[in-house]
Amino acid sequence: MTKSTDSPDIAAKTTKNRIDFAKGVRENIFKRVNGQCSVPRCKNPAMVPLASGNTAVNLGIACHIFSAAENGPRGRKGISEDFISSAENGIWCCSYHGSLIDKANGKDYSPETLFAWKKLAEARILKQSNDLPSPLGWVENIEFTEFIEREGLPKIKLSRNTLIMGENGAGKSVLMEMAASISNAEFGQRFFGSTIKTNTGDIRPAMFAATVTYSTVDTHAKKITVEVRNDLLTRTEGSTPCLLAPGDIEFILASSKSGQKRDGEDDVDFMMRVLTVDKPALYALAKIGTKSIMPGEITFFPAVDEDDNGKILPRRKENGERYIELRFRKAGKEHQGTYSGLSGSEQVRLIVDLFISKAREVCKQRLTLLMIDDIICSFDSKNYFTLLNKLSEEDFQSVVMLPPGLHKTTLDYVKNVPHLKDIECLEPWRLEIVDALDSMLRRERPIKPK
Repeated sequence: MTKSTDSPDIAAKTTKNRIDFAKGVRENIFKRVNGQCSVPRCKNPAMVPLASGNTAVNLGIACHIFSAAENGPRGRKGISEDFISSAENGIWCCSYHGSLIDKANGKDYSPETLFAWKKLAEARILKQSNDLPSPLGWVENIEFTEFIEREGLPKIKLSRNTLIMGENGAGKSVLMEMAASISNAEFGQRFFGSTIKTNTGDIRPAMFAATVTYSTVDTHAKKITVEVRNDLLTRTEGSTPCLLAPGDIEFILASSKSGQKRDGEDDVDFMMRVLTVDKPALYALAKIGTKSIMPGEITFFPAVDEDDNGKILPRRKENGERYIELRFRKAGKEHQGTYSGLSGSEQVRLIVDLFISKAREVCKQRLTLLMIDDIICSFDSKNYFTLLNKLSEEDFQSVVMLPPGLHKTTLDYVKNVPHLKDIECLEPWRLEIVDALDSMLRRERPIKPK
C-alpha cells in the first residue's frame, strides 16, 4: 500500500525492490474518483476541514493493486514495472479501507476485486458529467433474514469471484435460488406452499425472506428483499414494493433442477426454459456461439426421422409442431452433431457455456451475477479449473459451488479450517463457507402439503 498525506501529489519514493507510483500518479488516481473511497458502499469523508485555519486534510490513500513491494499484498504476477507504477494499477481508498485491503497479504481482496471496484468508482464520477447509463456495479452479499427461525441463517459475502462450500442442508442452493428469484420468480418455487409443524403440533405457513445488498453507478447501497409465504412471492426495495424485477441488476442461476428435458419439449423449448430466455435471445446466443469450456458453433434445424420403409419424415412434437433440434460443431472439428448425441458431460458443459455467454451479453446492459450451482457436480478437476479460469476473465461477478468430490484437489486445511490451495487458477477466487442451519431449523424443517 502507498499512502498519501495532505496532498495527493507527493514525489515518489524509490527504495530497493520497491516500485512506487510515478510522480503525478497519486494525484491522477485521486482526481479520477474525486477523492472518494473506491470501496462500493463506503461513504467515509475524503477531505476534512481543520479546526484551525482555512485548510483541509486529505484522508485518502493511493493504494497499489499489484504490489509495490516485491513480496507485498497480491504480489506482482510478472506485471511490468511501468504498469506497477501507473495510475492503472492504483485505487483510491479511505484510510480505513486502504489498510484493510492489504491485511493478510491481501488474500481477501484479489486484484480482480480491486480492479472492479476501481472501474465502478470511476464510472460513478463519469456518470455525474455525462449522465450516460453504465452497467457497472457490485453485489456485496446475499443473506436470509427469515427461514423459520432467525438464528443460524444462511448468508454469504461476495467477492469478484466466489467459491461456496458447506454441508448438505447448509443453505448453499437456497441462497442462490432466493437471489435468482429477484430476477425470475420461478426460482422461488422450492418455497411455495411450504408449511411448518410447530412444537405444539400446529401447522402454519412457513415464511422465507432474503436480502441482497448491491451497489451501482447510481447508488452506493441498494437492498432488495424477496419474501415467500404460501404461493406468494414479493419483492421490496426498502419499504417500497416492486411490481417488476429491478432493472439495474440480473441474477442468472445455472442449476441441475432445470437441466432435464421435459415431455413435449424440443431442443429450442428446452434451452429457452433452462436459460430463461425467449426465442430471439436464444437464437442470438446461438449466433454468438460458445467460447469458454465447450467452444463451438450452434445452429437450429428442423429434425427428421426415417420410417420403417426408409422414408424421411419431419419429426413432430406432441402438439404436432415441427421438432427443432440443436446442432453443435466443436471448435476445430468438421463434424456437426446433435445435442442429444453429445455425452452427458458434454451437454452440461455446453449448457454452462451458454450461461456464460448469456451473462457476458447481459452484463453489457446491467450489473450481472452468475451463480453456478450443482449442475457442475460431475465435473472433474480439469473441467472445473478450466471453468474457474474462464470465469475469472469475465466482466461479471460469479458464484460457483465447490463440489464435495473436488475438495481434495482444491482445499488445504489449517487447524481443520479449509483454505484454497495455492494454485494459479484459484488465486482470483475467494472461499465462502455457508454454515449449517440452526438446530431449531433442523427440528422444524419445512414440509410440503400433500
